[in-house]
Formats: sequence, structure tokens, C-alpha cells
Amino acid sequence: DLDKFKYMINQRISGKPFQHIINKASFYGRDYFVNDTVLIPRPETEILVEYVNSHFSSSLKLLDAGTGSGCIGISIALKNLSATVYGSDNSIGALEVASINKRNLNADNFLLIHANWLSCFRNKSFDLIVSNPPYIDENDEHLNDLKHEPYSALVAKEHGLGDIKKIVSQSTSILREGGVLMIEHGHDQESEVKNIFS
Repeated sequence: DLDKFKYMINQRISGKPFQHIINKASFYGRDYFVNDTVLIPRPETEILVEYVNSHFSSSLKLLDAGTGSGCIGISIALKNLSATVYGSDNSIGALEVASINKRNLNADNFLLIHANWLSCFRNKSFDLIVSNPPYIDENDEHLNDLKHEPYSALVAKEHGLGDIKKIVSQSTSILREGGVLMIEHGHDQESEVKNIFS
């Protein structure tokens, strides 16, 4: 036990996030399994979940695009048991983590799909699409503090806007009439993201 404890301390000293060391992170009142193939869930992302749970019908068909650990999709699925919630990701490692969380939290109405954003879905498939995509610029100085999290889940081309552009473009045919797209973005990207949506 002492050797294990010393190993964990050394991992933390090296900069490895505490959540990755213990393979657990809290999100929206539940504990999720995490490892270095997924982003550690952030408290600010709970705002997205809370908005969905407060403003939309519980029987909707929803996609969590780029699901990672599954924390967004599972949190919505467990609050809206009559909804059908899909979680898509291009990373097999992330889908394995999301599958563990689906099983641990008994999220039977949360379904996983291997996909590059919205590329595999039929037209007019969803009432609502939510996403926390990569939105950090390749030259952002904060990346040095995030070296233990998956680069592909953090960084996007075109000054952090490349994946947002893909999702917005693909969503125009994938959303049903009157459907809604909600995306988390960087604190300084509001005007650019509004222009992309327009």
C-alpha cells in the first residue's frame, strides 16, 4: 500500500491530474471513470447539461457529439429516462471509457456510436445536438498545463474553430425541423462562433 501511495504521489508531482491517478472525476453529482484517453469533466460543462435538463422535453432524441467520458450524454439520459441519447466519438479509447460509465451508472437509454462528428447520421435524426468539442488554438499557452489530457480532444485547427465549423455545417441536415444545436466554446470565441452559426 505504501509503494502504491508513493507511486501516486510521484505521478502527481510529475503533473498528472489527480483525477487520472485515481481514475475518477465528479460531474453533475455523479462519479465517472476517467483515464488519459478522455478529458477530465469540467464544472463549467455542467451548465450545458443543466440548460438541457431545464428547457427541453424529456422525450427528445439527442446526440452528444464527441462524448468522451460520456458525462454530458449520460447526465442528460439519466435525468430524462424517456429520451434516447446517443454519444458519438471518433476515439475508440474514449468510447471504451464511456461504455464503462454507461454500465456503472445504468444509463440504458444512452447509446454509443463510433463516428467522426455527425458524419454517419441520417438527415433529420435529432431534436437536439450538444457538444463540447476541441476549441483550443494550436498555439495557446495553456496547453502546457494540459499535456496529460488527449491533444485531439483539446485542440482544433483554424484557431480552435475548425471542429465547431464541421459540427455546425453537418448539423444543418442532421437536425429535425426546429431542432437545436448547443456547443461549448472558448471564453474569447463568442463572436466567431455566432458568425459560424449565422
